[in-house]
Amino acid sequence: MRTVYGAEMGIMPGNAPLLTGAFRDALDKLRKMQNVTLLLEQGEYHFYPQYGTKGSFCISNHHKCAERTAAFRLEKLEHFELDGAGSRFIFHTDILPFYIHESKHIAFRNFSVDYAVPAYSEGKIISVSAQKMIVEIDPGKYTWQIENNCLYFSGENFCHPLHLCLEMDGTSGGPAYGTDDLYFSTQEQKAGLHPLIEKVDSDKVCFTLEGEEHFFPGSRAGNRLVLRHHPRSNPVFYASDSSDLTLKTVTVHHAEGMGILAERCTNIGLYDFNVLPDEKNPRCFSASADAAHFVSCAGEIKLEKCRFEKQMDDGVNVHGFYSPVQRRIDGDKLLLGWGHSEQEGVKMARPGDEAAILDAGSLKPVWKGYFESISFQENAVLAVFDRELPGCLPENPVVENLTLSPSVIIRKCKFRKNRARGVLLTCKKALVEECFFETAGAAVYLEGEACSWFESGAVSSIVLRNNQFVNCAYIPAWGEAPVTVCPKVESSGEWYYHGKLELLENEFQCFDERVLYARQIRQIQIMDNRYCETSEYPKRRGRRFDIANCGCFSEKYNL
Repeated sequence: MRTVYGAEMGIMPGNAPLLTGAFRDALDKLRKMQNVTLLLEQGEYHFYPQYGTKGSFCISNHHKCAERTAAFRLEKLEHFELDGAGSRFIFHTDILPFYIHESKHIAFRNFSVDYAVPAYSEGKIISVSAQKMIVEIDPGKYTWQIENNCLYFSGENFCHPLHLCLEMDGTSGGPAYGTDDLYFSTQEQKAGLHPLIEKVDSDKVCFTLEGEEHFFPGSRAGNRLVLRHHPRSNPVFYASDSSDLTLKTVTVHHAEGMGILAERCTNIGLYDFNVLPDEKNPRCFSASADAAHFVSCAGEIKLEKCRFEKQMDDGVNVHGFYSPVQRRIDGDKLLLGWGHSEQEGVKMARPGDEAAILDAGSLKPVWKGYFESISFQENAVLAVFDRELPGCLPENPVVENLTLSPSVIIRKCKFRKNRARGVLLTCKKALVEECFFETAGAAVYLEGEACSWFESGAVSSIVLRNNQFVNCAYIPAWGEAPVTVCPKVESSGEWYYHGKLELLENEFQCFDERVLYARQIRQIQIMDNRYCETSEYPKRRGRRFDIANCGCFSEKYNL
């Protein structure tokens, strides 16, 4: 590949607002070339939304925004590589750092990403009882004020009320045992606690509850609070309708949303891609949501030697989505909607993709064909198929894209101290091997449902081999066991939603008996695993293998 030096194009490290525009101009010039590496001079680069490129992007699993501003907009590029040479990229909220669309063979290497002012804040619990909590918030790091009994946080380009907290153990650094998501009622979010919020000092806030409302029994003085107030607006990397995307030796210290979100992309490789706090600025959180999230992708998704720590949702989530049928237009046309508000506007298919119609309750296919065309209508999608639809549709029909479901390989990765789970896999097939899991919820989670997030993708085969599971699933809301298979489907005789699960040569260090919770899977094979008991947390009731409504089960040579 031809190397073009950033310095030669007027791109130098620094905190100059016009730097964002300089990168935009450079990309416009490089778009006309092929096989180019843009090599930067090592340093710190700052990017401001006022100088980015505006556009309307409907990003799955993120909050809706009328308009987003992108710093790097890579569209219709081929064989392009950005090498940061070990640089730090600092973004200033609100901005979408990297947008990749309709591009091929794109690579990002050798840089880290952080925000000058994070979209979340943090505090330290000074004292806590059932109905009173005093929290210390450093005003030098986080700007806050109390108005109309709401705690507001402000930063560059934003001011939002606190609506959600997550308590992190002051010793281990992970989500605190005996706690869960702590919601506060706001004008936008009606559900949650209703505390009286008072300023105690220039750096202290007191939350007082009344009546039957109370804080979690596991809350402790000395624990840290992630104070969540910003919408889940922008992932660091957002890729759509692209192929052969590689991220290597890239670290995300903070994100307004996911670390990476890919839609309808084919073949993605993450190598030494890390989402974790900066050791020099050790916040108790990294990304605001999942570290890596893939929606309706195809081909192969591969992750090797990645580290995902202290992000505010799952490590890896791979899925498609079920589209509810709003109504039938005629013999070969359906009007489709979106099951969840954070999917609205997201394209679920391309002409030529294979489609299935399913009953939302059983998720059993009743018809298969191909999308002939797909077009957006007002608040809906018109799907035209290549053949006549069945005369009678299920009572609650949904449509799934069978083509956009990838194979996944996750190897030698670490998942630690984050909210919720390790990897969620609703995809064609998956291999997870030589990974380390230390997660508050399930380490590996297989679901599939058409009633909440509408995330699709029955797994035909998943192999978990030579992994280490350490004290997983200690917060009940995030998984029944270290390995959890729980699609939300109705039982229907000999038909099972998922295919085959193999647990081979893994090590489970558990504080109680629970290892596997499984429902609606055809075959389970467990062989050569090792189990040892820890005393990290109080035991929860449960069996080593809690299996129901499943097919064949085989267990051999476990220690």
